[in-house]
Amino acid sequence: MSRTPVLLDCDPGIDDALAIAYLVAEHRTGRIDLTGVVCTAGNVGLEETVSNACAWLDLAGSPELPVSAGAPGPIAVPHVLTPETHGPRGAGHADLTTTTRAVDPRDGARLWVDAARAHPGELVGIVTGPSSTLAHALALDPALPRLLGGLVVMGGTFHGHPGNTTPVSEWNVDVDPEAADRVCRAWEDARATDPAVPTPLWCGLNLTERAVWTPERSEWLFEAADSPLARRLTEALRFYFEFHGSVGEGFLAQVHDPFVAWLALHPEAVVAAPANVRVECSGVHTRGMTVADVRGHRRRVDNARIATDVRVPGGPDAVLDEICVAIVSLAGLPG
Repeated sequence: MSRTPVLLDCDPGIDDALAIAYLVAEHRTGRIDLTGVVCTAGNVGLEETVSNACAWLDLAGSPELPVSAGAPGPIAVPHVLTPETHGPRGAGHADLTTTTRAVDPRDGARLWVDAARAHPGELVGIVTGPSSTLAHALALDPALPRLLGGLVVMGGTFHGHPGNTTPVSEWNVDVDPEAADRVCRAWEDARATDPAVPTPLWCGLNLTERAVWTPERSEWLFEAADSPLARRLTEALRFYFEFHGSVGEGFLAQVHDPFVAWLALHPEAVVAAPANVRVECSGVHTRGMTVADVRGHRRRVDNARIATDVRVPGGPDAVLDEICVAIVSLAGLPG
């Protein structure tokens, strides 16, 4: 079976760390070819985002692969960091070791384009942070939607599900609505002239908030793996539990990003509905809202598929169990 080439665009971030570990596990077992990691400023600033990504790759035993620094912030507004959510360095209570992993000299937008051109019609792009770098990549090469084999975005919230940053907006989109809307427009334009262009999968809070990591799962990970990676992940997740507890969600963690990474690798398990999605960029009360036209009011081509469920016995909880097992396996794999 051929390995699916995958590019991750992330902003580590605690749940991004789980996504990185999961994708490295899938790479090392031969399911995918993790062709590169793009780092976009998001949960923390760009320098720490890059440093964190390299450190998590090291802990996961990742082979050398391109890691590029992408957009240093949003397109049109000041960058808002989230130390209360992910800790001042984006790793919660984990003390990440200094990495010696080399950073690719290419800008993240260039890595997006180069990876897509190296794997035309095959590369699956996964965005677990703001879409800022992807928006720059689309400006660099407007043909990008036609080059990708698929795009999966953790962003937005749909079908009336409340936001986690404002009443109507999800954080990845809210931090840079202009970038997210440029992504929507690019795929709308591409699919208007070529319906064969794959429709991006948008995974919003309406689904990803069901991916709940518990202290019991962290305890199992720690006991089963007995590795520096498992120890650092459980330390980071403890901070995430504390944050969710502080905002009334309970002592647990909604781990959006590894769940979305799993969905990207298991398209057959995704329940999704077509829509035309645009992002509100100017509303006083609705800025950052992902507006999905599911009835064709705009008379525009569908530029998104909105993920609504998974066809897996046990649902998202079973998916997280599978992710946890994959991460545990890293402790027993040769570097």
